Amino acid sequence: MGSLKILASGHSPQAQAEARGKLFEKLMSEVLRHYGYNIDRIPRVNYAGMEIDIEGRTITMDIPLYAECKCYETDVNSPELQKFYGKYMTQWFKDERCHGLFIAMPGVNTHAKGFYREYIEGNKKVTVRLYEEDKVLEAVLGTHAVCSPDAIARLISDEVGKPGDWLLLYTDTGLFWVQYVIPQGAGIPSQVAFFDAKGNPISEQSTVDYLSELYPGLDDFEKINVQHPLPLQQMASQDVEQVVEVRGSAECFEYQFPASAEHFVGRQSVLEELDSFVKKIINKETSCRGILFQANSGWGKSSVVLACVDRLKKMGHFALAIDSRSASSTQFILRVIDYVLKHFDDLDGLLSDEKRPKAITGFEGTIKTLVTVGQVLQDNRKVMFIFLDQFENVFSLPETFRPIRDLLLKICDAQINVVLGFSWKTDLVGLTSEFPYKERDSVITSSKQVVLDRFSEVETTALLEKLRQELGSPLRKDLKFFLSEFSQGYPWLLKKLCAHVKSQRDSGVQQSAIANSLLKIEELFQEDLQGLSPDEKIALHRIAKVAPISISELGEELVPKVVQSLVDRRLLVTIGIKLDVYWDIFRDYLNSSSVPIQENYILRTSVSSVLRATKSLADSNGTLRMSEFQTLCGLSSKQSSYNVARDMRLLGLAETADGKVIPQVSFSGKGKDFEESLRTHLRERLPRNRLVWRLMDTLETKNSITLVEVANLLAKWCPYISATKQTWDSYARIFANWMDAADLAIYYRRESTLNHYTPGSEVREPHLRFGKRRGGVRVPYIQCMPVTKVARKLFHAAQTGGRVDWADSAKSTVAKSLATLEDLGFITRKGNTITLRPELAMFVLSPEEKAVSLFADRAMTIESFATFINILNAHKDEGVTTSQLGSELIKQLGADWQQSTAETTAKILLDWARHTKLAPGVFAKTAKGPRRGWKKKTDIQPGLFSDTDKE
Repeated sequence: MGSLKILASGHSPQAQAEARGKLFEKLMSEVLRHYGYNIDRIPRVNYAGMEIDIEGRTITMDIPLYAECKCYETDVNSPELQKFYGKYMTQWFKDERCHGLFIAMPGVNTHAKGFYREYIEGNKKVTVRLYEEDKVLEAVLGTHAVCSPDAIARLISDEVGKPGDWLLLYTDTGLFWVQYVIPQGAGIPSQVAFFDAKGNPISEQSTVDYLSELYPGLDDFEKINVQHPLPLQQMASQDVEQVVEVRGSAECFEYQFPASAEHFVGRQSVLEELDSFVKKIINKETSCRGILFQANSGWGKSSVVLACVDRLKKMGHFALAIDSRSASSTQFILRVIDYVLKHFDDLDGLLSDEKRPKAITGFEGTIKTLVTVGQVLQDNRKVMFIFLDQFENVFSLPETFRPIRDLLLKICDAQINVVLGFSWKTDLVGLTSEFPYKERDSVITSSKQVVLDRFSEVETTALLEKLRQELGSPLRKDLKFFLSEFSQGYPWLLKKLCAHVKSQRDSGVQQSAIANSLLKIEELFQEDLQGLSPDEKIALHRIAKVAPISISELGEELVPKVVQSLVDRRLLVTIGIKLDVYWDIFRDYLNSSSVPIQENYILRTSVSSVLRATKSLADSNGTLRMSEFQTLCGLSSKQSSYNVARDMRLLGLAETADGKVIPQVSFSGKGKDFEESLRTHLRERLPRNRLVWRLMDTLETKNSITLVEVANLLAKWCPYISATKQTWDSYARIFANWMDAADLAIYYRRESTLNHYTPGSEVREPHLRFGKRRGGVRVPYIQCMPVTKVARKLFHAAQTGGRVDWADSAKSTVAKSLATLEDLGFITRKGNTITLRPELAMFVLSPEEKAVSLFADRAMTIESFATFINILNAHKDEGVTTSQLGSELIKQLGADWQQSTAETTAKILLDWARHTKLAPGVFAKTAKGPRRGWKKKTDIQPGLFSDTDKE
């Protein structure tokens, strides 16, 4: 069996596609002439897409022709044929003699063929023919002086091997034969021989290189000359690609391998989906012949594949799981099919001797063999599954991927009881316009998709029950909770944590001690590296950068003894002739020095307790014993001290070891400076927590959420944790307090809401007392200049993201200034948060004249100030004392003030009037004369931003 390939050279992929398109046009002209047609015109051509529309006539009877010619990588689908038929019918209505011709290479799929047979082939009124690759080959063989494929096959002597499939290459330099050869004793083709159109063997290396460059799928085959059966060209690698089954764990918590069926837990819904899919195949209720497991790294895809294989076998079906990391060549899928067929032999007696496959002759032969096997399976209501696990490793091998994609499509078209299974990482396979998005999408659309999720509470509990059985004793409640919480529903992480617990218990460590010092994710990976020599670490990191890698490619600098020691420690695993790091997540960690997931934990102690403990540890200038730590922190019990130390460890503030608390961060300064340093640390650390990050993300869109909503979200995001509603409410308050302390959100306790915090427009002041307004009439509290200075300080703090420096300001001055800024509409205050309105930025950043005008406009919105300006206007010519101004102010405002209060208020309002340049007449100047209450000056009031003004 064989196929025709149209190939052309070019200086770029675009130029190559264009050249192939023109070559396809030439070929179609030859095919049409061979079948008795002349071309009148070509109304549409797409060279790059290999599509040509042709109008012509029969040579002998001058009957009109409408033809469409298409050459795709895969079979042409039904919609393309239907569109052609619609266009043809418009020609037929003009002339019912019109012929229609649809040429599809390599052919049309099952749906298109069904449409042709039902609606076209049986229609006696129209003359429409479907030509596929076999008819095109017939034309080529009849048009050119080309020998037959049988003649080429006869040139392969028994000494060389057996002939397999063949290719006829239609190139811009002529026609060439490529014959696949199965060496003696082999099961699949691994060699190719080249011939010219007449069947003469090609020995010129330049021609072989040229044809191999045009068709890269030949690179992985040994090139031979049948006259002198020695290799024309040695392959780049002498490694023999091996097919390796997926290896499961020998023990329950052997995390270096996926869980074998006997240690598998959970995923019941996935297994039920598999059962349903099998029934649909047997009952011919689905056209899919692929099944795809998708999930992020470490979510148990390989374990699910092994569980599916076991389940299918128990149901009486046939299934194998192949590790795709062993793939390296175009022959991979041929080797896989050969391995599978040999493994199942006669399908437990279902295959007769005459139907049993003898050899895989090539890709076309593989299809034919599987159709035969699939038909036998169908007759016996059985299904064969061939799983290709860790398939993302094939994405970087285009010539390996495409034959697998083509095989899946052929199986789907044939509707046989053979299924290709795939599993790949969704965190690697994203949206892309590069290879392999087309091939990947073809697999997706031809497969039943099964998306794995994190472990649920039920699945987490099931694995923890396995741990209980392994330990032979019940798990402590706090240890169970920590394992559930830390693992975040990730199967790989829970398995690794359980392995750590088992190792600790085997070493004699008590469960209580394990719970109080449970490792963080980074430390779990660091634990893997403990005890490695410098040479072993270097070798491990080098291999991690290129894994999976062939053993022959390691190079002389990696000593075999060192590599073997890493294999013995199960940090490296062998897959046939290749090496890989035991887990892709561990490989990512080695390459990036960072964990691939966010942390996940719930802090249980108050912010003040951690603040006090951190300060006590800092003041001690070193390590504290747990008893000293408990005393200095004022903690009531040993368990309380462990809880605080645990939260400090999670926050990267301290570590616990050998009954001691050891500081991990050095904070400078005392008092508020210390608190600010700690807050900066928390602001950087807490967003690494997945739950904190998701709450912040929620606040980006909703701006404010209630604590009830926070509790519900936490419960939803942590399905692996079992807790009561009251407990989730408590966790919600804890999260709110910590996010508020770190300036990641604003927690309004009275309203029980968590609110979005916007750096640059909000300032947090947890220790500042805000001034309270006096009852009754709203009046300014303080003169203009202190208000201006406080406005500047607030704006600077918001821009830098820090706290306001109040060192040179009295508390009462700050409190009064803030209250005044709020009256002016420059800020709003709620809780310990000051929100800066746009007017404040305009006020601070504007030139003085504009700033004065803005301040004046805002001041006039305050009734007491507007009234005072009216009083000044009434006396602008003769002037009055501040005492008299105060008396009139009491009268017009109806205020219940003492005279002294009224006079003080009048002085403040007069200061405002002058700074805003609203003071009329004699009040615009500081000097009036010898009257009581006036200073003897003749200067105009200084500007609003003058540095000479005093508070």
